[in-house]
Amino acid sequence: MHGIQQALEYAAKMQSSSSLNVGSFVKSQTSKYGMESLVSPSRMMTSPSRVSTRRVESSAKVSGTVIIGSGPKVNILERSELVSIEMEILIKTLERSRKKAAKQHALLKAQLEEIGVREADIIRATEFFKEDVIISGWDRIAQRIPAEIWIRFMMEWLKVADTQIGKLRLRTSTLNTQYSKLKGQIKVKAELSECLRAVDFEKLKIENKECVEIIEYKLHQLGELKKMTGDANLNLTIHKKAMMEQNTYLTNVLTSIQDKQKQAVQCDKEKDVIEAEAGKLLQRLQEVKTVRAAYEVPDIMDYVNVKSEVTDLRHSIKLLENRSRIQQIALTSLNRKLKTIYSSV
Repeated sequence: MHGIQQALEYAAKMQSSSSLNVGSFVKSQTSKYGMESLVSPSRMMTSPSRVSTRRVESSAKVSGTVIIGSGPKVNILERSELVSIEMEILIKTLERSRKKAAKQHALLKAQLEEIGVREADIIRATEFFKEDVIISGWDRIAQRIPAEIWIRFMMEWLKVADTQIGKLRLRTSTLNTQYSKLKGQIKVKAELSECLRAVDFEKLKIENKECVEIIEYKLHQLGELKKMTGDANLNLTIHKKAMMEQNTYLTNVLTSIQDKQKQAVQCDKEKDVIEAEAGKLLQRLQEVKTVRAAYEVPDIMDYVNVKSEVTDLRHSIKLLENRSRIQQIALTSLNRKLKTIYSSV
């Protein structure tokens, strides 16, 4: 290990070119001694602990091999270990640089997006300012823009900005809460993954078996429930048909009841009319009864005299009708003669 310490001190003094020379030298020496497997990429990617464990196995073969150069004397295994350590350091630095570059890229992308949003906001604000203040607020009489318009525009713009800021704050707060929740979940998952053991997998298998049994039992119950639902649906259709028949019968009964009610109303009206007519007839009957009660049979001679007078009057009426008919005929004949006379004249 004293040689490794000397090599590390020497490597600290050397520049990056020395590391390349060491790599090429190791390749040439390994190809010379048939030890390509010691410096293969898979071996270089291994940790120093693995290299040190394998070094014990091959120390009997190459323990006497010493490379003479300008630096301290280091054998092939120590050189391969140095190369693997340097490769691990380079890989770590590369990963760090990649992460840093990704962060820088995300930051620059966010800055570009922010600049684009700001540019759009500035363009929109200038358009609103030109439209509301410069064009609409120009006073032609005073040849200037009143201060009230400027103040009102700025107050409205500040209100809009406050609302936008409130929305953005709310959004950032929600994103922060989501980020904290996700971070906690990731931490819990990492802790669980670190604490997992073979017993946990066995326990998980047992729980899975129990869950499978429960699922099979539930599926069996589901099949029975499906059968029950089928029977219930059949009974439901039968009862629906019966209910439809009952509904039709009920509608018929209701229609007949309505018809009977209409007939009853009409009968009530007819009853009122008949009662009114019966009242009138009763009144006439009472009058007839009163007249009949007060009626007295006249004398026979009076009846004979009245009868003779009536016959005389009828005879005189007939005579008068005959005379009027004769006079009408004479009048018509005279009219004809007058017409002939007037026509001849």
